[in-house]
Amino acid sequence: MNKAVYSLGLGPGDHELITVKAIRILKESDVVVVPQSNKQGRSVAREVILHYIDASKVHMYYIPMTNNKEELVRRYTGLAAKIKEMVGQDKSVSYVTQGDPTIYSTSNYLTEKLNAVGIRVNHVPGISSINAAASMIGLPLSVKKENFGVYEMPADPESVADLIQRHPTTVFMKVNNKLPTLIETVKRMKPAKAFLVRRIGLDGESVYDMLNGAPPPKSAYLSVAVIKRGQKSCKIPEKQK
Repeated sequence: MNKAVYSLGLGPGDHELITVKAIRILKESDVVVVPQSNKQGRSVAREVILHYIDASKVHMYYIPMTNNKEELVRRYTGLAAKIKEMVGQDKSVSYVTQGDPTIYSTSNYLTEKLNAVGIRVNHVPGISSINAAASMIGLPLSVKKENFGVYEMPADPESVADLIQRHPTTVFMKVNNKLPTLIETVKRMKPAKAFLVRRIGLDGESVYDMLNGAPPPKSAYLSVAVIKRGQKSCKIPEKQK
């Protein structure tokens, strides 16, 4: 294997939903870097890769869940420096991320820092939670000439309604604590179908139908929402606005 740096997508969490190419590169890499947001917490990415490689190759690197840009820049700059040093020692390095490395992934920040110090990053795609969620509920994201939209979940109901109205199918990522807003908007708009898919490929994996009146899950962490508008528009009635 040529000494190189890879950004590897591991899929949504199920160790069987990882590509053959990603497995090969994991096995051929000298070092596999795994980001960890909680120093003592569970790392799903680590659990996935340990099905295929020995723990001695794994290098855990702490990157906190924070909106502090200065702290994140410091952490990613530091990691880029470490990886550059490894490459200088004639080592091949893989940085792993859940899902696909080009969709809401921390690997994009690292790639920017590595490029800045002259390191080229090879991206290996992974199955995204978008695809996995649609497969779990058995709904196509698009058919024939249909389009579909993928968005980070907005905080206000007006924006949610506007996005749902734009496409035959709308996917919301990063639902988290905005689930009540989504459920309320869905109930008012009455689309054809509306599902929340939680913890895909992980313990506690579940599908919640937002239209059947059942109590919502307590947490929407690691969730993807898929909304099918239906053949007709589903605008919120004027009297309900």
